[in-house]
Amino acid sequence: MKKSYLLPLLSAVSLGASTSAAAIEEGQWYFAPSLSYVIADDDRFADDDLGLQLGFGQVINESWNVEYSAMMDTLDLESGASEFKQRGLQVDGLYFFDRDNSIDPYLVGGIGGLQTKFANDKNTNMMANVGAGVMHMLNDSISLRADARYRLDDDDKSVATEDRFGDWVVNIGLAIPFGGGKAAPAAAPVAAAMPEPVAMDSDGDGVSDSMDRCANTVSGAKVDANGCEIDSDNDGVVNRLDSCVATFAGAKVDAKGCELDGDKDGVVDRLDFCPSTAAGVKVDAKGCEMDSDRDGILDSADSCPGSAAGAKVDMKGCVIADVVVLKGVNFNSGSAELTDNSKVILDEVAQTLKKNANLMVELAGYTDNTGSKAFNVSLSQRRAQSVVDYLVSRGVNGDNLSAKGYGPDSPIADNGTAAGRSENRRVEMHIVK
Repeated sequence: MKKSYLLPLLSAVSLGASTSAAAIEEGQWYFAPSLSYVIADDDRFADDDLGLQLGFGQVINESWNVEYSAMMDTLDLESGASEFKQRGLQVDGLYFFDRDNSIDPYLVGGIGGLQTKFANDKNTNMMANVGAGVMHMLNDSISLRADARYRLDDDDKSVATEDRFGDWVVNIGLAIPFGGGKAAPAAAPVAAAMPEPVAMDSDGDGVSDSMDRCANTVSGAKVDANGCEIDSDNDGVVNRLDSCVATFAGAKVDAKGCELDGDKDGVVDRLDFCPSTAAGVKVDAKGCEMDSDRDGILDSADSCPGSAAGAKVDMKGCVIADVVVLKGVNFNSGSAELTDNSKVILDEVAQTLKKNANLMVELAGYTDNTGSKAFNVSLSQRRAQSVVDYLVSRGVNGDNLSAKGYGPDSPIADNGTAAGRSENRRVEMHIVK
């Protein structure tokens, strides 16, 4: 139901840096104003927009804060004049991992009530939110804070087809203390001690030999607490050698840490639906060979790449004419027996007809004017039928085919020459429907 918004979260938690953090005062109250950016659930069909959150919080102990907040925002519909006008109250708990750093990360979660006014109807529902953020000191008292939260709104009334909505809310604001608190006890003074022996670090990576699990690290390489080179994306290739340092989790990579592309078509194997594409062919975003004119014939095999949309084409991607002379389809002298070469040509015709299974086709046989007309009509009929029978044997639907012998009628060349008579002895494919 919700689109991913990782970028706002990363932007929020990377704000600022400081050299020191202020001491924790248990019981300290603070005012917490924030500017919000609400990323609306897709099912609202509403635009993202700004909002406000005003709250008060208290430091409970080293790990926990509690906050009481009022929030408000208005989300305009993408089309039309309606809007979601939202007002709510909530209580949140903030868990801090470690407050001794210059930037203190925390987890946040809470519940509350959210009133929504939409299209002159008003309803109030339960609301819950969960997220993460950071807080860092601007000075000895005021802190800058930022967090991103997923807010679940149990609103089943505003939009009839939806039971609830899930919005992302990114907050940026301040924590301004007021009143007093109980300061954390100061550390007791440490008595002067004798200098400790200097630990050995043979490979100079900043990790002593006694703690170093990778004792021969390359000079200058960045290492972790165990003295081993860092592999940020956990792909088995250390950052120093990794040309693709943000590889998708679990993806197979090459020696440079980049995802594999077995057929080298520019689409990595993880996303490639056609992993064995021939070298050099153009592919789409799924790694499959393109059919630019969408006629069912791939570009690499298409002799007519600009066919009109919806046109009936043969196996070469060319538009099928209403009348096609099947050149090269010949018979043994005086008979209806197909030559071997004719069968090769008819195999391609069969593929075309199966691709265009709704075509109704007449196979028309013709002869020259040598001999009696009755014999020539009979011979042309048998030859046309022989072509039909062969096409059916190759899987063409026989209900779509018919045979007709025309004998010496409709010559296309001069019967007075041998070459002309050869042209007149032919089989044509007539597209009936």
